[in-house]
Amino acid sequence: PTEQAIADVWKEVLQVDRIGIHDNFFDLGGHSLLATRVVIRLRAAFGCEIGVRTLFERPTVTRLAAAVEEQLMREIAGMTGEDVEQALKEQQA
Repeated sequence: PTEQAIADVWKEVLQVDRIGIHDNFFDLGGHSLLATRVVIRLRAAFGCEIGVRTLFERPTVTRLAAAVEEQLMREIAGMTGEDVEQALKEQQA
């Protein structure tokens, strides 16, 4: 699901029909301005802090998905019980 969500964002931002999980964002025509757009959309989609640098360091769908999941796990690990309850309530709304 993470890879699919990332591929969907890339398709929209890069205006291409198909994205493979091993395709390189920059080989597909991506550049720093488009990378910023992707990161903003991924932050909204996943609710976690992903930096533009991460996309430069991990420019494939597979590698970026791993980075997103790693960041989510770090953020979850730092949550209190109250934080988890609040997040669940927000997701159900």
